[in-house]
Amino acid sequence: MLVEGPTMLGEALSAGLTPHLLAVTPKALEGAREVVAATREVGARVVSLADHEADRASDTDHGTGLIASVGAPASWDGSLQADGPVLLPLLWGLQDPGNVGTLIRSARAFGATACLLAAGTADALGPKALRSSAGSALHVPLGSVEGTGELLELAEASHLTVVLASTSEEAEQGEDSSLPERCLLVMGHETRGVPELDGVSSLRISQRPEVESLNVGVAGSILMADWYRLRSGWADG
Repeated sequence: MLVEGPTMLGEALSAGLTPHLLAVTPKALEGAREVVAATREVGARVVSLADHEADRASDTDHGTGLIASVGAPASWDGSLQADGPVLLPLLWGLQDPGNVGTLIRSARAFGATACLLAAGTADALGPKALRSSAGSALHVPLGSVEGTGELLELAEASHLTVVLASTSEEAEQGEDSSLPERCLLVMGHETRGVPELDGVSSLRISQRPEVESLNVGVAGSILMADWYRLRSGWADG
Protein backbone atom coordinates (compact mmCIF):
# COMPACT_ATOMS: atom_id res chain seq x y z
CA MET A 1 0.00 0.00 0.00
CA LEU A 2 1.00 3.66 -0.38
CA VAL A 3 1.20 6.21 2.42
CA GLU A 4 1.76 9.87 1.82
CA GLY A 5 3.34 12.49 4.06
CA PRO A 6 5.75 12.29 6.99
CA THR A 7 3.00 11.98 9.60
CA MET A 8 1.40 8.97 7.94
CA LEU A 9 4.78 7.37 7.30
CA GLY A 10 5.60 7.85 10.98
CA GLU A 11 2.33 6.11 11.90
CA ALA A 12 3.25 3.21 9.62
CA LEU A 13 6.63 2.86 11.29
CA SER A 14 5.11 3.02 14.78
CA ALA A 15 2.63 0.30 13.76
CA GLY A 16 5.58 -1.94 12.88
CA LEU A 17 4.97 -1.88 9.14
CA THR A 18 7.94 -2.20 6.80
CA PRO A 19 8.51 0.51 4.18
CA HIS A 20 10.00 -0.83 0.95
CA LEU A 21 10.51 2.33 -1.08
CA LEU A 22 10.38 6.01 -0.14
CA ALA A 23 10.24 8.75 -2.75
CA VAL A 24 10.75 12.28 -1.44
CA THR A 25 11.30 15.72 -2.96
CA PRO A 26 14.26 17.84 -1.81
CA LYS A 27 11.85 20.37 -0.30
CA ALA A 28 9.90 17.74 1.64
CA LEU A 29 13.15 16.18 2.85
CA GLU A 30 14.03 19.37 4.73
CA GLY A 31 11.08 18.93 7.08
CA ALA A 32 11.11 15.16 7.30
CA ARG A 33 14.72 14.19 7.96
CA GLU A 34 13.93 12.25 11.13
CA VAL A 35 11.28 9.99 9.60
CA VAL A 36 13.36 9.55 6.43
CA ALA A 37 16.32 8.46 8.55
CA ALA A 38 14.10 6.01 10.44
CA THR A 39 12.89 4.62 7.12
CA ARG A 40 16.45 4.11 5.95
CA GLU A 41 17.28 2.33 9.20
CA VAL A 42 14.71 -0.38 8.51
CA GLY A 43 16.24 -1.03 5.10
CA ALA A 44 13.96 0.91 2.76
CA ARG A 45 15.31 2.33 -0.47
CA VAL A 46 15.07 6.13 -0.58
CA VAL A 47 14.94 7.93 -3.93
CA SER A 48 14.60 11.56 -4.96
CA LEU A 49 11.32 12.75 -6.43
CA ALA A 50 10.79 15.84 -8.59
CA ASP A 51 8.04 18.25 -7.56
CA HIS A 52 5.96 17.66 -10.68
CA GLU A 53 6.26 13.90 -10.20
CA ALA A 54 5.11 14.22 -6.60
CA ASP A 55 2.07 16.27 -7.65
CA ARG A 56 1.16 13.72 -10.32
CA ALA A 57 1.50 10.79 -7.92
CA SER A 58 -0.45 12.40 -5.08
CA ASP A 59 -4.19 11.82 -4.70
CA THR A 60 -4.60 15.29 -3.17
CA ASP A 61 -4.57 18.73 -4.78
CA HIS A 62 -1.44 19.70 -2.90
CA GLY A 63 0.90 16.77 -2.43
CA THR A 64 3.26 16.45 0.52
CA GLY A 65 6.25 15.51 -1.63
CA LEU A 66 6.75 12.27 0.29
CA ILE A 67 5.27 8.93 -0.79
CA ALA A 68 6.20 5.52 0.57
CA SER A 69 5.39 1.95 -0.39
CA VAL A 70 4.62 0.08 2.83
CA GLY A 71 3.63 -3.48 3.62
CA ALA A 72 -0.06 -3.59 4.55
CA PRO A 73 -1.01 -4.48 8.14
CA ALA A 74 -2.14 -8.02 8.90
CA SER A 75 -5.88 -8.66 9.05
CA TRP A 76 -7.61 -9.30 12.38
CA ASP A 77 -6.98 -12.88 13.50
CA GLY A 78 -10.43 -13.23 15.07
CA SER A 79 -9.20 -13.46 18.64
CA LEU A 80 -11.09 -11.79 21.48
CA GLN A 81 -10.59 -11.91 25.22
CA ALA A 82 -12.81 -14.60 26.71
CA ASP A 83 -14.39 -12.41 29.36
CA GLY A 84 -14.62 -8.77 30.34
CA PRO A 85 -15.40 -5.73 28.16
CA VAL A 86 -15.16 -6.08 24.38
CA LEU A 87 -16.16 -3.49 21.79
CA LEU A 88 -16.24 -4.69 18.18
CA PRO A 89 -17.63 -2.12 15.72
CA LEU A 90 -18.93 -3.30 12.35
CA LEU A 91 -19.26 -0.86 9.45
CA TRP A 92 -22.14 -1.96 7.23
CA GLY A 93 -22.06 -0.62 3.68
CA LEU A 94 -20.48 2.75 4.51
CA GLN A 95 -19.35 4.10 1.15
CA ASP A 96 -17.90 7.41 2.33
CA PRO A 97 -14.20 6.84 3.14
CA GLY A 98 -14.26 9.91 5.40
CA ASN A 99 -16.85 8.27 7.66
CA VAL A 100 -14.97 4.98 7.58
CA GLY A 101 -11.74 6.67 8.65
CA THR A 102 -13.48 8.69 11.37
CA LEU A 103 -15.07 5.60 12.90
CA ILE A 104 -11.80 3.65 12.85
CA ARG A 105 -10.06 6.57 14.56
CA SER A 106 -12.78 6.57 17.24
CA ALA A 107 -12.58 2.78 17.53
CA ARG A 108 -8.92 3.10 18.40
CA ALA A 109 -9.51 5.99 20.80
CA PHE A 110 -12.29 4.21 22.67
CA GLY A 111 -10.77 0.79 23.11
CA ALA A 112 -12.21 -1.36 20.32
CA THR A 113 -10.46 -4.70 19.86
CA ALA A 114 -10.77 -4.57 16.07
CA CYS A 115 -12.98 -3.05 13.39
CA LEU A 116 -15.00 -5.12 10.95
CA LEU A 117 -16.09 -4.05 7.47
CA ALA A 118 -19.03 -5.59 5.62
CA ALA A 119 -19.38 -5.77 1.84
CA GLY A 120 -19.93 -2.40 0.20
CA THR A 121 -17.86 -0.50 2.74
CA ALA A 122 -15.10 1.79 1.48
CA ASP A 123 -11.52 0.53 1.65
CA ALA A 124 -10.24 1.38 5.13
CA LEU A 125 -6.67 1.51 3.81
CA GLY A 126 -7.49 3.73 0.85
CA PRO A 127 -5.87 7.19 0.87
CA LYS A 128 -8.89 9.22 2.02
CA ALA A 129 -10.00 6.77 4.70
CA LEU A 130 -6.43 6.45 5.94
CA ARG A 131 -6.09 10.23 6.24
CA SER A 132 -9.48 10.52 7.97
CA SER A 133 -8.39 7.88 10.47
CA ALA A 134 -5.23 9.91 11.21
CA GLY A 135 -3.27 6.70 10.70
CA SER A 136 -5.43 4.65 13.09
CA ALA A 137 -6.34 2.25 10.29
CA LEU A 138 -2.71 1.09 10.43
CA HIS A 139 -3.04 0.26 14.13
CA VAL A 140 -6.59 -1.10 14.56
CA PRO A 141 -6.87 -4.72 13.35
CA LEU A 142 -9.30 -4.85 10.42
CA GLY A 143 -11.52 -7.79 9.53
CA SER A 144 -14.46 -8.53 7.28
CA VAL A 145 -17.96 -9.97 7.57
CA GLU A 146 -19.71 -11.41 4.53
CA GLY A 147 -23.32 -11.20 5.71
CA THR A 148 -25.79 -11.35 8.58
CA GLY A 149 -25.27 -15.07 9.09
CA GLU A 150 -21.56 -14.65 9.72
CA LEU A 151 -22.29 -11.63 11.91
CA LEU A 152 -24.62 -13.62 14.18
CA GLU A 153 -22.28 -16.63 14.28
CA LEU A 154 -19.40 -14.43 15.40
CA ALA A 155 -21.53 -12.79 18.09
CA GLU A 156 -22.73 -16.14 19.45
CA ALA A 157 -19.30 -17.77 19.44
CA SER A 158 -17.69 -14.81 21.22
CA HIS A 159 -20.57 -14.06 23.61
CA LEU A 160 -21.17 -10.62 22.14
CA THR A 161 -24.47 -8.75 22.17
CA VAL A 162 -25.32 -7.30 18.76
CA VAL A 163 -26.62 -3.71 18.81
CA LEU A 164 -27.77 -1.85 15.71
CA ALA A 165 -27.12 1.89 15.59
CA SER A 166 -30.37 3.33 14.26
CA THR A 167 -32.23 6.56 13.52
CA SER A 168 -35.61 4.87 13.98
CA GLU A 169 -38.04 6.35 16.48
CA GLU A 170 -38.60 2.80 17.73
CA ALA A 171 -34.98 2.38 18.80
CA GLU A 172 -34.06 2.66 22.45
CA GLN A 173 -32.70 5.98 23.62
CA GLY A 174 -32.00 7.98 26.74
CA GLU A 175 -29.77 7.71 29.76
CA ASP A 176 -30.88 4.17 30.62
CA SER A 177 -29.82 2.84 27.22
CA SER A 178 -26.17 2.18 26.50
CA LEU A 179 -24.00 -0.39 24.80
CA PRO A 180 -23.55 -3.69 26.65
CA GLU A 181 -20.19 -4.71 28.09
CA ARG A 182 -19.45 -7.18 25.30
CA CYS A 183 -20.81 -5.49 22.22
CA LEU A 184 -20.81 -5.94 18.47
CA LEU A 185 -21.97 -2.51 17.32
CA VAL A 186 -23.34 -2.38 13.75
CA MET A 187 -23.28 1.04 12.08
CA GLY A 188 -24.68 1.60 8.60
CA HIS A 189 -25.43 4.13 5.89
CA GLU A 190 -27.58 7.01 7.14
CA THR A 191 -30.21 6.41 4.45
CA ARG A 192 -30.09 2.66 3.88
CA GLY A 193 -29.46 1.89 7.53
CA VAL A 194 -28.42 -1.44 9.00
CA PRO A 195 -29.72 -4.96 8.30
CA GLU A 196 -32.94 -6.15 9.93
CA LEU A 197 -32.16 -8.86 12.47
CA ASP A 198 -34.84 -10.60 14.49
CA GLY A 199 -34.39 -10.31 18.22
CA VAL A 200 -31.54 -7.78 17.95
CA SER A 201 -31.91 -4.49 19.80
CA SER A 202 -31.28 -1.09 18.25
CA LEU A 203 -30.08 2.10 19.85
CA ARG A 204 -30.24 5.74 18.85
CA ILE A 205 -28.79 8.90 20.33
CA SER A 206 -31.10 11.37 22.03
CA GLN A 207 -31.05 14.73 20.26
CA ARG A 208 -33.16 17.79 19.58
CA PRO A 209 -36.06 16.90 17.27
CA GLU A 210 -35.57 19.78 14.83
CA VAL A 211 -32.11 18.50 13.84
CA GLU A 212 -31.72 15.79 11.22
CA SER A 213 -30.07 12.52 12.19
CA LEU A 214 -26.39 12.81 12.97
CA ASN A 215 -23.69 11.85 10.51
CA VAL A 216 -22.78 8.20 11.11
CA GLY A 217 -19.18 9.13 11.89
CA VAL A 218 -20.37 11.45 14.67
CA ALA A 219 -23.12 9.19 15.97
CA GLY A 220 -20.94 6.08 16.04
CA SER A 221 -18.18 7.97 17.80
CA ILE A 222 -20.60 9.14 20.50
CA LEU A 223 -21.81 5.59 21.12
CA MET A 224 -18.27 4.23 21.34
CA ALA A 225 -17.22 7.07 23.63
CA ASP A 226 -20.13 6.28 25.96
CA TRP A 227 -19.15 2.59 26.04
CA TYR A 228 -15.58 3.56 26.92
CA ARG A 229 -16.71 6.00 29.61
CA LEU A 230 -18.75 3.32 31.37
CA ARG A 231 -15.97 0.73 31.24
CA SER A 232 -12.85 2.72 32.05
CA GLY A 233 -13.66 5.63 34.31
CA TRP A 234 -12.77 7.87 31.35
CA ALA A 235 -15.18 10.60 32.51
CA ASP A 236 -13.11 10.95 35.69
CA GLY A 237 -9.91 11.48 33.72
